[in-house]
Amino acid sequence: MSARLELKPDWARIVFVDEAGGTETTADFHYFWLRHNCPCLSGCRHVKTKERVIDAATIPLEIRPLHAALSADDEGAPALAFYWAPIATKDDGGRLIIQDEKEHVSLFPVQWLRDNAYAVNRTNIHELPPHDAALVTIDFAAYVAEHPDTGDSSQLSSTGAVLYKAALYDRLSRFGVAIIRNRGHDTEDIIHDFIDSKADVIPTHFGRIEHLRTNNTENANNDQLGYTNSAVRLHTDQCYAETVPGFQFLHCIRPADVGGENYFVHAESAANYLKTEISHRAYELLTTVPVRFDRKQAKFQALHVSPILRLSDEIDPATNERKLAQVRYSYFTQGAQTNVPFSELREWYEAQQEWDKLLYRDDFQIKAGLQTGDVVIYDNLKVLHARNGFAGPRHMAGVYLAAADLWHHLGQAKRSLAAK
Repeated sequence: MSARLELKPDWARIVFVDEAGGTETTADFHYFWLRHNCPCLSGCRHVKTKERVIDAATIPLEIRPLHAALSADDEGAPALAFYWAPIATKDDGGRLIIQDEKEHVSLFPVQWLRDNAYAVNRTNIHELPPHDAALVTIDFAAYVAEHPDTGDSSQLSSTGAVLYKAALYDRLSRFGVAIIRNRGHDTEDIIHDFIDSKADVIPTHFGRIEHLRTNNTENANNDQLGYTNSAVRLHTDQCYAETVPGFQFLHCIRPADVGGENYFVHAESAANYLKTEISHRAYELLTTVPVRFDRKQAKFQALHVSPILRLSDEIDPATNERKLAQVRYSYFTQGAQTNVPFSELREWYEAQQEWDKLLYRDDFQIKAGLQTGDVVIYDNLKVLHARNGFAGPRHMAGVYLAAADLWHHLGQAKRSLAAK
């Protein structure tokens, strides 16, 4: 039996090839499981008895191999070698020590891995969320240059507008976020990139359009983080509202002198990844335990209770499980958790921390520094957004839109293009 190896971000996939039978079998292995089951006699197994001496409690669950390769054991049989950074182990007195080695080698016979495979031919898997900003970026100036209006070459022609809006439809339906470079300076004009002229934005208790800057005087109830220069961690907006705006766009009026970059996570993909690749139990808790989202300001208060991950009644035919309908995640409006029994509260916090650790991985985030005239639009039910702290007079105009209005408007362009 031979094997092929593929290193995933959180686990290894091994394809076992039975040349005699002409069959292939896949199996997935967690990296912490592989490190725990290292067969070596250099700190993992006793030299004489071959019993395990490495303690599972000393192995970080986030451990990753430095690299791995096909190899052979001492008898020449096919094997897989995993190379690890040194970890702390326990000596006979229970004290933690670091092995004096540059890298630790775990050499597994292929047959042993096949015999001990615990996730064979797994199909319900999810890949990483999109994290390449180029996938979601549109250059509006390039559309104008290629499709100028005959009466005003600085404006987009009707054909160009259809192509541009169809591209927006594609980005938002697939990734939940679109970054538009060089869009322009008129926020009111930009609104109708996304909705019909007869439709309007969704006003909130802040006002019709939010002016997110430190010296804000335009908006009501501006005693909140968005009007400071502090970093704002990943969240969705209006979690405390019964009906949450489906989309928001940010229009860069002026970037910060230093910092202020935005970043986004496709939370629906992250939730699915949590469920199948990291911890189904954490996903279960985040979809069932109610959370109090409580917005308390000097002149405004609103409360809504919901799980962080709300499931719909719609069944996914691929998994026969309910689909994710909405993510409500806002650390700054999250109220005290009083809905969990004492003996289960730690488990709920651990679930939220597992979720949060995923969200702050570089391979989960789309990062974008917006310049004057740039716009970013995102699905407020499925995409988390955040910003870094900043210095200088950063100014973003924030606008909420109804999802039905947006899909109707962009869908018209998509259908028009398909009909040609």
